[in-house]
Amino acid sequence: MVQTVFFMIRNIFVLLLTILPIYIYSQTQVSGKVIDDQGKPLPFANIIFVNSTKGVVSDASGKFSLYSEKNHNYIEVSSLGFTSKKIRLQHKITKNLIVELTEGEELEEVVVVGKPTKSLSKKENPAYTVLQGIWKNKSKKGLKNSQAYEYKKHSVSELGINQLDTIFLKKVLGNDYAEFEQTLMERKNRGFFSMPIYIKENVQKVYGNNQINKQRVDTEAERSQGVAQNGYGLERITKAFDEFDIYENSYLILNRPFVSPLSEYGYGTYHYVLKDTLVEENRNFYRIYFFPKIDADLALEGNFIVDTKTFIIKSIEMKTTPKTNLNMVRGLFFEKHFTIENDSIYYLEKEIQEADFTILSKDIEEKGLYIRNTIGYSDVVLNQPKATLFYEQKIVQKYRDQFVKGDTYWQQATVKSANISKTTRLIKEVADNPKVKLITTLADIIGTGYVSLNSIPLGKGLQFGTYWQVYESNDVEKHRLRLGFRTFNSIEDRFRSYFYGAYGIGDKRFKYGLSAKYLLSEEPRVTFGGAYQDDYLQLGNYLIHDDGNFTFRRGSNAIINRGENYFLTRNQKTSAAITYVPLKNIEVSVFGVYQHSQSADPEHFFIAFRDLKNNQTYTNYTDFNTGLNIKFTPGRNVFGYGVEQRYGEKIHDTYVLKYTKGASGALGSQFDYDKVQVLIKKPITVWNLGMLNTTFEAGKIFGTVPLTILTPTPANQAYSIIPQSFALLDYYDFINDTYLNGYFEHHFNGFILNKIPLVDKTKLRSLLFARFAYGTISQQNRDAHQTNLIYNTPEKLYWEYGFGIENIGFGNIRPFRLDFIWRGDFNDVNGTRNPKFGIRFSVMPNF
Repeated sequence: MVQTVFFMIRNIFVLLLTILPIYIYSQTQVSGKVIDDQGKPLPFANIIFVNSTKGVVSDASGKFSLYSEKNHNYIEVSSLGFTSKKIRLQHKITKNLIVELTEGEELEEVVVVGKPTKSLSKKENPAYTVLQGIWKNKSKKGLKNSQAYEYKKHSVSELGINQLDTIFLKKVLGNDYAEFEQTLMERKNRGFFSMPIYIKENVQKVYGNNQINKQRVDTEAERSQGVAQNGYGLERITKAFDEFDIYENSYLILNRPFVSPLSEYGYGTYHYVLKDTLVEENRNFYRIYFFPKIDADLALEGNFIVDTKTFIIKSIEMKTTPKTNLNMVRGLFFEKHFTIENDSIYYLEKEIQEADFTILSKDIEEKGLYIRNTIGYSDVVLNQPKATLFYEQKIVQKYRDQFVKGDTYWQQATVKSANISKTTRLIKEVADNPKVKLITTLADIIGTGYVSLNSIPLGKGLQFGTYWQVYESNDVEKHRLRLGFRTFNSIEDRFRSYFYGAYGIGDKRFKYGLSAKYLLSEEPRVTFGGAYQDDYLQLGNYLIHDDGNFTFRRGSNAIINRGENYFLTRNQKTSAAITYVPLKNIEVSVFGVYQHSQSADPEHFFIAFRDLKNNQTYTNYTDFNTGLNIKFTPGRNVFGYGVEQRYGEKIHDTYVLKYTKGASGALGSQFDYDKVQVLIKKPITVWNLGMLNTTFEAGKIFGTVPLTILTPTPANQAYSIIPQSFALLDYYDFINDTYLNGYFEHHFNGFILNKIPLVDKTKLRSLLFARFAYGTISQQNRDAHQTNLIYNTPEKLYWEYGFGIENIGFGNIRPFRLDFIWRGDFNDVNGTRNPKFGIRFSVMPNF
């Protein structure tokens, strides 16, 4: 999960970075803020160049930005209920202008609802009674109250660049600008343009039967248009949002838990203002506005309309505030509209999701990247159930273009208020623009770590990477240089191969690896792969190895290490695996491994094994094992139809069960053993207190085996943070054949530091963590080893604990984290004495 989030944020970062350097200004430009005579921001004030039709409206914070290609000397600022003001512009470019308006004309009705300055008690606030009605009746599940239902769902995802001016567009589009000018003018907002670069449409038919609890979803049509990618940056970014039920106590947005305005504990987070009573379709409704009490908290502001009788939500609009503690996000906006069929049945009619990403700041003038998802629901049919067999028959998508339809179909399929045809035409016309294509090419390189070699001789279908593994270091190789490649024609390749070569300056030895995998069947999904690797591995920093992963991503080194790292094993390993996916998010792998192992540096890392049966001693081991690996990831967002699928950013649980059988005598194997391992990862949203990430690992080996097969407590001798490892242990400080480890990390997401004066300005976030290791080793495994290591186990529990500060950086870029770590005492008998305190860092991009 962390890796997929990291990839997504890197993609957003580079897309923004490519448009950052081109800062250019129009003939007259003015920006600033409109306030009242009390110094409070005035939202929705009108700002216009005098004697022109050029104007904008200030945002919710009173900020505005206005420009024109012509010269103007004056602007006029006005707002209902205030005296208008004309201001002379002294310069062509005016920034940070503060415009103060005084109260003038009286209004019959105040149309803007402001955030309350005082929090009312529950008894004083009439909105609280309405909230109680919502909580009491939220068990009504809409369509779940009908016998059966069916509807059409039309989704449109658009990605593009916003806050552009004409000079920028002319520079990027060149001679093509005149051709696109009219279409671009229609996309102008507050003096700026937006330019789409990618769009994807999907039409589905959804059938449900509540009597038998079955649902069938058929894809009817889909299409995409935009800048072609070798990787999958754009596709991943458009999947940034997860669906959420508005009645839930919290919403997961960009993997951050936001407190729902309809939450049963929302009154501690929000101000509520009951403003209007409305009559619509013979029903009476209340309109309630909500505002975060602390703007930096993960909460939203907006309003909802609720039925006065049934307390069913008719519509809700909500957005982040300019101060919401999110990185690289200028704003998020959500809108959901419902049709109320009767007093117990309601269903979605339309929803909009928008995200606006920037790099340096949340300033309205900064160029950014936007995502807009529009989802329309139509052709709703209720209480007409179909035969049970109908719901069990599903149309499975086996390849990317399976449901692509032509123009005739799409001319009839439209989403209300979505100008899709013009957007699609504009994207199609700019798709081959070199400067626009450069944006997504850079996103591929940074997002995947691979560089396409198609432009050089003999490089067609190859990519170089990953480039961040080019250099590493350890005490055996000293300086390690690595070059890696993979075959790549498209993201949906049925076949993929990886190969690399590495050379150690210190040991003057060449290492290499080669792997390949192939998609045998789409439905059910079956893949087969194999690999050979002759390299140095660090077996003391992880417990469960995925033998069906052939990417060679797991490194054995780091650039900077703490202490000594001679504890490397030279492995000559041949492996193969077949993976079967019987159901979504359930993977079953059968694997086989044949390997020869020995110490990479016997002088410093001597690991002989004495066979107690025949009293022979081995320094080179031969092991053949086979086994079964079952992985269950409920709720994970999986997409893609090639041999390598992609994964979205949705938080999910992970459950892994692995059984390994060592077969003595097979292919000269020397060891007979059984190994059982379990991994459980479960993220838990703790109301408005943040996110608790929990991980448990357990395992046991039955039999007498060498060190390379045992399960040492995973250590981390790098200065960076590595999940599921212990930062103040050295490799092989604890050596076990039975283990239980637990890792707990709670991220407060600003809940504490947002409430401390002055500290809240830093936007820092705090976290607490603790991890423990327990393990034992049998006397047979102790007796079988002749080594320079003293076998030590954490039978009395080994603990590490501490706190961290994350969200360190500047502006909208805050990827750094510092952990302050303490450990419990243990019998430290191997090597130098371990420190009792340490500081570790990481670069973990997070929203």
